[in-house]
Amino acid sequence: MPSIPFNNRSLLILSSIFIYLIWQINFFALLTNGYSFSISITESLTNSFLLVFATVTLRRIFRFYTPNATGFWAAIILTAGFSTLLPIAAKLMLTSIIPDNPGYVDMLNATMQIRIGFSLLTVISILVLILLFNLLQREEAEKKHRQEIQQLATEAELFKLRQQLQPHFLFNSLNSINALIGTRPQEARNMTEQLASFLRGTIHQKENKLVALKEELDQINRYLQIERMRFGHRLQVLIESDETQAEASIPPLLLQPLVENAIKYGLYETTGEVLIEVKTAIRDKQLFITVSNPFDPETPTRKTGTGFGLQSVQRRLYLLFGRADLLQVKQESNQFITTVIIPQVYVESPDHR
Repeated sequence: MPSIPFNNRSLLILSSIFIYLIWQINFFALLTNGYSFSISITESLTNSFLLVFATVTLRRIFRFYTPNATGFWAAIILTAGFSTLLPIAAKLMLTSIIPDNPGYVDMLNATMQIRIGFSLLTVISILVLILLFNLLQREEAEKKHRQEIQQLATEAELFKLRQQLQPHFLFNSLNSINALIGTRPQEARNMTEQLASFLRGTIHQKENKLVALKEELDQINRYLQIERMRFGHRLQVLIESDETQAEASIPPLLLQPLVENAIKYGLYETTGEVLIEVKTAIRDKQLFITVSNPFDPETPTRKTGTGFGLQSVQRRLYLLFGRADLLQVKQESNQFITTVIIPQVYVESPDHR
């Protein structure tokens, strides 16, 4: 949503337009009342110069000071006194610039009260404009500060969610490596290398940035290589992703808890080989990722709900996109299906990656 740029440049433009309009009114008022072009231009420029001087003076005074309620009325009173001096200064300057013109001097004297009233109204209006801009600038700065604090809090929560998942995965992997060291040292070494490769890919990932789907699937493949060493031929994984979807954007390390959840409930609660399927599709500017695993609906130990892993995914999606409907879980026959939706409309430029 566009907003007014409350900055010094905007204030300068508005003040300039205001002073220009007053100069035009002053100039044409004199010209249409029979005064010569030289007198009209001289007086209007003199009054405009003094008005510019008043504006610059007020801007410098209130640039770093915004009065409170009591100070506001004090500022109005002081500005009113200052504004009454401008017509007097203009009269002294004009009588010296335009000498030997009694008719013009009489007009100056006759209209002095009107000039003071007009100066009072004009200068106080400029003061109110300056104070309004100062107030709006301060509110904008405070709003930005609050947003930065909220962003830091969001990043901290996202980091905490990811850190709560990593120890569980590391514990299982290290236990498997420990079991293989004595009987199959080469497999233990390979698993250690795969674990190091996987962890290396997670170190520099930022939670509030998006990565390409291809990069996320590469990281999942590293994770699956570790899990295949743990479970052997029992774990079968099918990943279906079109090349046209490779550059679709996704929060980093979002799929690992989904796949881990599928392996947990697929392998732990069934016997024999288990096929975990990961499918991606793009529809209506949204990336759909479906992870499915078989389960035995008769198994009494199966827990209801989504578990911490899926809850953490849902929380991350909410923090990043502000929506609570981006994770869907359902059961069809003997398949447990998890679908995550990543809106692609949030990707505005390559800087998000």
